[in-house]
Amino acid sequence: MKDDIYYDYYMSDRPKKKNTNERIWSVLIASLVAAFGPFSFGYGMGYSSAAVTQLENVNTTDLYLDKEGITWFGSLLNIGAMMGGPMGGWMIDFFGRKIALMLTAVPFSAGWLMIGFGTMEGLLHAGRFFSGLGVGMASLIVPVYISETAPSRLRGAFGAFNQIGIVTGILVSYIIGHALNWRWSAIAGIGPPACMVILMTFMPETARWLLAHNKEERATQTLRWLRGPDANIEKEIVEIKESLNIKEKMSIREFAKPSLLRPFVISMAIHFFQQSTGINAVMFYCATIFRKAGFQDKSTMVSILIGVIQLFAAAVSILMIDRGGRRFLLIVGGAGMCLSCFSMGAYFYITINAAPKSGGGETAYYGLDLSWVAVTSVAVYIVGFAMAWGPCTWLIMSEIFPVKARGAASGIATLFNWFLLVCHHEDI
Repeated sequence: MKDDIYYDYYMSDRPKKKNTNERIWSVLIASLVAAFGPFSFGYGMGYSSAAVTQLENVNTTDLYLDKEGITWFGSLLNIGAMMGGPMGGWMIDFFGRKIALMLTAVPFSAGWLMIGFGTMEGLLHAGRFFSGLGVGMASLIVPVYISETAPSRLRGAFGAFNQIGIVTGILVSYIIGHALNWRWSAIAGIGPPACMVILMTFMPETARWLLAHNKEERATQTLRWLRGPDANIEKEIVEIKESLNIKEKMSIREFAKPSLLRPFVISMAIHFFQQSTGINAVMFYCATIFRKAGFQDKSTMVSILIGVIQLFAAAVSILMIDRGGRRFLLIVGGAGMCLSCFSMGAYFYITINAAPKSGGGETAYYGLDLSWVAVTSVAVYIVGFAMAWGPCTWLIMSEIFPVKARGAASGIATLFNWFLLVCHHEDI
């Protein structure tokens, strides 16, 4: 039987019978604690939205950044994440999933301390780079930890905690950015990784990593805590061992075989189109966009509204992904994002080039206030991404590769995703 017909036990789409003796609360706790990682991820992404509006205003900050400095402030997070992804891939195998996740707190905390107490532009940029390292590491480690902790029949639902954590972090960063200045907002960013380290101390290592390192007794204890004393963990241990035995060493020559080349090209194309949507530029500069749309002091409040919409859309996507199908959601979500970009472009074209002639102000056209077009366009754009191109890109990547190539191919695709983010990052 060929290698590419096998599916990893932890990624298999085959339905599993419900074990009525399994308990869920322990898995829920472990997933919620791990979700502090993507929460810190989202907080770092959303932080610049409010911070940039303060840092670029020489009258409201003690440390001013010019246009070039602002551009680097946004893009260095992506550069750090591009390097953090491969580091996370090495760490989960060497240290284990639990320790690797706890270690992400080091670059996160170092980055926020540099920004919060930095006295020069270089420290702010270094802080964003270190925060990016944490983002890249967490983006790889957390999905692995949750997928290996959750029972097979609920793996999809618990896997959504990663995306929910990201958008919740973005929303909280908008709220804190509205209430506090950029320094205190950065210092507040130390809280989530600190909580994660403390709480992860009481969480177990995954049984899969323990079995891969010949620690069957500890793996049994882990599954007993996660599944409950009455669950049939012996069967799960056997299935994990079988999946570990299936995997063989990966050779670079495998990428030339159609069984891997085709899914690899598809995954890379989806990653390319995901970053080509420009979602991260929108999230980084959300408040700036609304300020230029005429909201001025209310720009961060509108950003908070957009964050709430994004969180709601991410929650709805949990139900839609399996019912609507990945391909259908990508098409519908992409169409909605295209329409919103068109309306946003038309809005700025009209207000910048035609509005002054009408005498109605920067957001008016012949007496009509069109600022609502900006809010509606961004809202539709965010919904399209949060329900489709956000979760589906990573889900398809986890499903499409054969088992023995999944680690290497997924690592390359993740690196490619962050590389594209750096290349596509433009000043707004």
